[in-house]
Amino acid sequence: MYLKAGIRVRYDGFEDAGPEYGVVVHCWFNDELQVHDCYVAFFGEEQPSGEPNEKPYILRYASSSLTLLEALS
Repeated sequence: MYLKAGIRVRYDGFEDAGPEYGVVVHCWFNDELQVHDCYVAFFGEEQPSGEPNEKPYILRYASSSLTLLEALS
């Protein structure tokens, strides 16, 4: 599934740690894997309500591994 930049997401795939919250930065279709890949700026254990206190870190995940925190428009 294609996710537009700016949509808020959660990644629940960590076994030992809690979920990670972030915002999609870029999403594209990966021809080799036949899935949508996304770069996500992650903020850690909670979504900031305004300007984040720390610089986010960017990770790459398949869109199907992310939980949407808002409706797609």
